Amino acid sequence: MEIKIRDLDVRAVKVLDEEAKKQRVSRNVFLKRMVEDTVKFDGIKLAEKELDVTVSRVADGLEMTFKRLNQLEKHTLKLYLLLCDAIGLDPKEADYILEKTFGFDEKDGD
Repeated sequence: MEIKIRDLDVRAVKVLDEEAKKQRVSRNVFLKRMVEDTVKFDGIKLAEKELDVTVSRVADGLEMTFKRLNQLEKHTLKLYLLLCDAIGLDPKEADYILEKTFGFDEKDGD
């Protein structure tokens, strides 16, 4: 596709020509690279913004999950202690029974 730029300042054209000469390419090739690089850079910035939003949402989800698991752990412990009390069993004895019967080890959970 061909694009034309009108009414460009003469000093800007000289700067473009000097830079193109340094890179040993024509003004057209130099301008083409600049435009394409700008578009790629803008695309990368957009992708980074989308990634930031996604990471933020994942972090929020993980935080919410952590809070729910923490609450679940507290409620489970309360139910465990209530059950031990209801059946007249010392929680330490219950831990021993569970460890021997099912191979539960308190160190696995830490």
